Amino acid sequence: MRYDTPMQIAVLLLMLVPVVAPSIRENGGAGVSARSEIDLSAVTDRSELSFDESPAYYELLAKARDIDPGTLAAAAHELRNQRRQSTKELRTVPEADFPAFVDLIEHPDEYRGQPVTLSGHVIRLVSYPAGPNDAGIDTLYEAWIVTEDSQQHPATVILTELPDGMPLGEELIDGVTVTGYFLKLHTYPSRDKKTRFAPMILARTFSWRPPDNAHRQFLRAPWTFLFAAGALIAGAVAFIWSMNRRWPHRIEQHPQSLPDEPPDFLKTLAP
Repeated sequence: MRYDTPMQIAVLLLMLVPVVAPSIRENGGAGVSARSEIDLSAVTDRSELSFDESPAYYELLAKARDIDPGTLAAAAHELRNQRRQSTKELRTVPEADFPAFVDLIEHPDEYRGQPVTLSGHVIRLVSYPAGPNDAGIDTLYEAWIVTEDSQQHPATVILTELPDGMPLGEELIDGVTVTGYFLKLHTYPSRDKKTRFAPMILARTFSWRPPDNAHRQFLRAPWTFLFAAGALIAGAVAFIWSMNRRWPHRIEQHPQSLPDEPPDFLKTLAP
């Protein structure tokens, strides 16, 4: 059958939409999903990163490094919307409150090789030489990022570069967002010497705005800093004293380190 008129061509295109659209949705956008081009068969959850997983690890890092950041972020947003619509418990959850960390823990197969966006604060950031790879990656940066829904349990983010001014160490870095590829749930030892699990995200870099120069100069001025610190401490002491007089119950402090006990959504997992 020939399609000579614009109307016939339009009808043909409409007939193709149901075939093409699911493919785009499944792949998270053409050229973005890594499932069809990177062999992820050796990747296993709830285990340490193994030698057999190394090729997929570096191929995902290279893909995250080379792909357009806007394209990757758009695909991650589309995947999140798909998860909301396909999961009954998440349909009524506002987009801004989507529990990305929990969903990664509970459904890792849905995310493997797919783009994911996490936002929160970094509690640890270190660098080390990369292992042998064909992607030309020399240095890697490992960050622990805590999100709103992770209950102080971190996700592990591996990056190939850092934003200007981002400090290494265990300094709290707030207001960071990262989009990368989910590889696996990997194990790490906790303070209570038990095995815990963390999502591993492979990305290029963080989205982060460092403090401006005026703020840095303020922090570097010793007398100004001491005066400000003294004022803050005095204010905090006065506030706590006032609160204790009004409400004599115990005041719970915000945890400054990783919690000993896992949240409910982690307790059912075993190595």
